[in-house]
Amino acid sequence: MNYTGPGLANEASTPHRCLDADYLALPFFDDRHREVAARLESWLREKDAAIEAALAQSPKEATRRAIGLLGEAGWFSAAVSESIDYRIICIVREGLAYRHDLLDFAFSIQVLSALPLVLWGTEDQRSQFLPGLLAGRRIAAFALTERESGSDVASVALAATPAGQDYRLAGEKNWIANADIADHIMVLARTGAGTGPMGLSLFFADASTAGLTAEAVELIAPRPFGHLHFADCVIPGGRIIGGNGAGLAVALDTLERVRMSVGAAANGFARRALHEARTHVTRVRATGTRLADIPVVQQKLARMAVALHTARLAVAQAAWDMDRDGGSRCLTSSLAKLHATETAQSVVDDCVQLHGAAGVVSNSVPERLYRQVRSLRIYEGTSEIQEAILGEAVTYGFLG
Repeated sequence: MNYTGPGLANEASTPHRCLDADYLALPFFDDRHREVAARLESWLREKDAAIEAALAQSPKEATRRAIGLLGEAGWFSAAVSESIDYRIICIVREGLAYRHDLLDFAFSIQVLSALPLVLWGTEDQRSQFLPGLLAGRRIAAFALTERESGSDVASVALAATPAGQDYRLAGEKNWIANADIADHIMVLARTGAGTGPMGLSLFFADASTAGLTAEAVELIAPRPFGHLHFADCVIPGGRIIGGNGAGLAVALDTLERVRMSVGAAANGFARRALHEARTHVTRVRATGTRLADIPVVQQKLARMAVALHTARLAVAQAAWDMDRDGGSRCLTSSLAKLHATETAQSVVDDCVQLHGAAGVVSNSVPERLYRQVRSLRIYEGTSEIQEAILGEAVTYGFLG
């Protein structure tokens, strides 16, 4: 059966489009979002050579170049200028993730790190630091995690001891994206007594501060990543974002606002995996028959497409909710992140399976996607954390 109805013919004829018109035609989006998507498609085509040149470099240099390209084109400003549009953030993340994980990585960490300044920073802090971040001239990191705290952000132990008008930071942050290339670091530290959620403050530190060093850590999908060591680093008191003691609220609010965008990146990976799988099975034959004509292969493709379709709807609704500042934004953001990242893991795995031995060849697209997609189920709240949030919401009648 040859199906050429809405939603499939366009994708089949243009398998390497990073975003598709049918999705953007949903009522969750308006003409502004469709214009951004079209501009992103054009930019990715026009900058293909520069992107390839950047990707050919070491992970550190590739990320630096990617941030420069994205900043020069205005993609950071489009996402987190004075008016934040979460649907734009999701559209850009899905498109960049479809093209290559490193582009999404470069975009997402910069946006994540800039958001607290936009939402909670003083006018002086914003005017001093935002222009460089949004232009891609300066690189940022967002440092919350510690070895002993894991997903429990409230148990952060990095100490910030008052020293006159300044603070001395002593301790570590672990598993931090951009740790070894950042110019500035958002860092959550304990300015108050005790070990609970009170007394945490978010600082905007310079990576060049005396006593602050980075230790690189290698990932299965190579990226600038590592541990940060603070040895009595003096940070000016004027670098606290949102006020002394408000750090946990600022950090959690930031994560809640962008959590669904992790799902958008996952959808980009999954769409690329589905397209790669379709291309492969329509080209390769087994015992004289195209793989695509074998019922079990068609069934697998169907399951992949259905799962991806529902994941994209979940992300679109969550971003729409966030832009409306709906009261349920935390829940739909968690739902979208959980469903889309778990779906992407499954779709990418199916893509590798359909490729057979070709799917596990080092640096092939399926193998690359397989390595890259795994981290999405961990960072910005693990799948288990999202399940706990959603399970409690269902139990008390806030969801379902």
